[in-house]
Amino acid sequence: MRRCGLCERYRRVPWVGSCINWLVSNTGYCMSIYVVGSSKNKFLPLNDIRNKFLIDEPHEGANIDFLNPWYCELTGLYYMWRHCTDDIVGLEHYRRYFVNDDGELLSNERVRHILMNYDIVMRRFEFPTNKPNIMSYFSNGRKPYLLNFIKLLDDDYREFITNAIENKHYFAQCNMFICTRNLLNAYCLWLFPQLAKIPFDVFIKSPRIVGYLAEFIFGWFMEFNHKTIYWAKTITLSKS
Repeated sequence: MRRCGLCERYRRVPWVGSCINWLVSNTGYCMSIYVVGSSKNKFLPLNDIRNKFLIDEPHEGANIDFLNPWYCELTGLYYMWRHCTDDIVGLEHYRRYFVNDDGELLSNERVRHILMNYDIVMRRFEFPTNKPNIMSYFSNGRKPYLLNFIKLLDDDYREFITNAIENKHYFAQCNMFICTRNLLNAYCLWLFPQLAKIPFDVFIKSPRIVGYLAEFIFGWFMEFNHKTIYWAKTITLSKS
């Protein structure tokens, strides 16, 4: 099976592994996690590696703010990709955060330790026994959107992701992650051209649909490219 060219080259470069270990073990590197929400939302008190990304405020430079009704937190992902130059990057929601075993926000030190052994931190969702995979979990109204979107993907990904949604009992939920900027770049270079294939009439019929579809393929992109995933604990706050 042919692999994504960009990711395959990235994975094969001899110095990448040692470079990543240096990044996450060196105290001089920079880390930034965007916590996406609006100015009307209540956020937890954020630590030194987290910054608010407010969807209802204008952002300078390249952005897709106008697509937020459909792309949701992906507008923050896009802006981070285009503008953030920190070595380690991530995305959370104002209601959902990565935490340690004591329920505290993952710290700079803890993230560094995790990424010395894994490629990416993600949030795992296990399907209930009565709906054991994505296809049984999806509502009938949204299922055609997912199937039609998968048909638009590049050949190798289409085969791999089709198998995953039919057979896997989990997925990486909410487009949440923490990883190196190199890995984020590889993912975004692949993701956003795929999303651009979605027909405009899908936007009109179903707000939030693009962000919703993206979270069902995020983890499979990582697994397809042999990236190791650390499934972190998370907390979810009540809506505000």
